[in-house]
Amino acid sequence: MSESKPFIPLNKPRSWVIFICACLLGIAFGLLGFFFTSLGLKVVAVVPLSLYVLCWVISFISWLVFISGFISGRYINIQHKKWSEQVW
Repeated sequence: MSESKPFIPLNKPRSWVIFICACLLGIAFGLLGFFFTSLGLKVVAVVPLSLYVLCWVISFISWLVFISGFISGRYINIQHKKWSEQVW
């Protein structure tokens, strides 16, 4: 029997995980907003398009945190830890 991998990688910083998740959610909300807009439901499309923008703002901020940590060398010796104990 093989050991199952966790959904959230244990050897990545939190900012990287948040960046990836926010980008994926942003794409999903963008497609949903586009779908509602193409159906002519522009009032309903406001919610997913607002969430789309929010996700991309969150992903940009987490990318900045990740890049600053990467440049400063904070992630050189990153260890396998629970997500709640992982570095930002």
